[in-house]
Amino acid sequence: MNIDQLFAQSLQLLGLGMGAVFVILILLICIISIISRLVPEEKFIDPSVKAPVSPPAVNTQHIAAIQAAVHQFRNR
Repeated sequence: MNIDQLFAQSLQLLGLGMGAVFVILILLICIISIISRLVPEEKFIDPSVKAPVSPPAVNTQHIAAIQAAVHQFRNR
């Protein structure tokens, strides 16, 4: 094989590979759009209605342990 044949074969493989990827991506887009039309939308909760949020419980032992660790780290 000479260089011209190898170059032509490489261009054919390039076109075949890129074409296959392009076709698969187009098919994927079509399938996703068809499925999105067939599957009904979920009914979401109204965003204006908010669930009551309770403040997080404060654990004084954890806070004291963290303060002691920070104090010990800074004194080194």
